Amino acid sequence: ASGFRTRCIVIMPDKASIAYFATLFGVTAATLYLVPPVEQEACKELSFSTFFSGSSNLKGMAKEFLECGEAYKADNPVSAIVLYSVLYTAFLAASVPGCTTMLSVLSGALWHPAISILLITINSSTGGLCAYYLSHLMLRETVTKRFPSLFTKLRKSIESFGSNIWFAMIFLRVTPLVPNWFVSLGAPMVDMPPHVFFFGGMIGFIPSGIFHCLNGRALKQLVDSQGVDPKKAFLTLFGLQFIVLLPLWLCGKRSADKLAAEIRDKKD
Repeated sequence: ASGFRTRCIVIMPDKASIAYFATLFGVTAATLYLVPPVEQEACKELSFSTFFSGSSNLKGMAKEFLECGEAYKADNPVSAIVLYSVLYTAFLAASVPGCTTMLSVLSGALWHPAISILLITINSSTGGLCAYYLSHLMLRETVTKRFPSLFTKLRKSIESFGSNIWFAMIFLRVTPLVPNWFVSLGAPMVDMPPHVFFFGGMIGFIPSGIFHCLNGRALKQLVDSQGVDPKKAFLTLFGLQFIVLLPLWLCGKRSADKLAAEIRDKKD
């Protein structure tokens, strides 16, 4: 009734898509090669194994990452932003769970809130777009066959907004109804235009960006042994998510009611 199509459309010609992805990979590799290496004293005992180890001493691990990040940023302020952005985008493009959350919190501890939120939203959208094209190029059948329930949930979520695809994209990024990694992988298969996916997603990432920034600042206070009220931080997140979600929910409800009315009229 809604005219929704589940087939995969060709968003870009294959050669152009491959050239785009190859260029992105080349820029990433060149950036990692050109930025100054991480050789600060505070970073010598830090490694990627620490990042994935799940240590029980969370405060100690957070302190190590924070001290390393502050030391590298002090010596290389511009390169720190570039390196952070490349790592953030690469983790999202590969749909590695959990890593970007820690990086988002770390940005709040390292940079001014405005810069931190800007880095989180832009890198989240850029990494999501990389996963979008990766899915479009190589994972079309895998996404729909291996995750049928998530694909159905994604399709129905977008259908509920009718023609308001901008609100649908923002809603998907704000709410946890469909995991963000699957939104990125499944979007090409539900006719989501790339520009709506990127800019709508960027708007939708703002609430979580603010939350992670606040958590990062709280983490810095905790590491510095300053007073921090975890209840206040939690209530701030809780209220913020509801404030942002409310207008989107109302818009989605109105679209769903309109769609249901159109279906009833056609049956009559």
